[in-house]
Amino acid sequence: MRLPEREARDAICETARDIWQRGLGAAGDGNLSIRLSKDRVLTTPSACHKGRLRPRDLVVTDLQGRSLGPGKASSELALHLEAYRQRPDIGAVIHAHPPMALAWDLAGGRLDEVVVSEVVFAFGTAASAPYTTPTTRDVPDVLGRYIACYDVVVMPRHGSVTVGPSLDAAFIKLDALEHTAKVLCTARLLGGGQPLPDAEVERLFALAFGGATPAYREASTSCPAPARDASDTRRAPPEPAVVAASCVPCADEAIVQAVLASIRGAPR
Repeated sequence: MRLPEREARDAICETARDIWQRGLGAAGDGNLSIRLSKDRVLTTPSACHKGRLRPRDLVVTDLQGRSLGPGKASSELALHLEAYRQRPDIGAVIHAHPPMALAWDLAGGRLDEVVVSEVVFAFGTAASAPYTTPTTRDVPDVLGRYIACYDVVVMPRHGSVTVGPSLDAAFIKLDALEHTAKVLCTARLLGGGQPLPDAEVERLFALAFGGATPAYREASTSCPAPARDASDTRRAPPEPAVVAASCVPCADEAIVQAVLASIRGAPR
């Protein structure tokens, strides 16, 4: 069920403030949108502080990106519009810059491997798309194929895209993505972080989706692989490899001990 415009304006401002306050993007980073109707979208304006948005600041456009009122939409609006064109089930889109998820991806970590079981219930599989230059047509052209198949997509060196039937649903997926990345980074620092066995992953997906593939994936004839091809470095420098567990002792001993003390609750 779609929100009335007034409620949608309030929801975007509240969620944008949450994103900024929780460090999921710097003040001017990212953009959010809600589908108001079949051919109208409400979105954040260009170059705005996400923690200080007011409902009247938001911009209404059609699905071609034409403004239907005052204000200038974000330069990444094309990405949102492509998501709505790809999947009628999408009611909201969030593009954010979650730091740990970006760091994990930048270091070569795989977000599609299931290490924490809850992520399957939160969003299924997170995909890592090839690098694209921000604000260019490359972003929707490349990301569209991924959004057709995944609710959570990481754009290397840029940010993440999460989608859902509502803004709350898209935000929950963003939160779960960043939480999972924190767990993965900490586990790798401590020398662990092995994925669950394939049989258990299949069981989790059967429980999460009732043994069925999400409808939007069934409609797609060519879903891209969730893990980015290591040889794909489109206009981006090569990605460094993830630090192997055997190299953990090479890290700053004080940092390692601080993390251990925090986890164990021991005095530092």
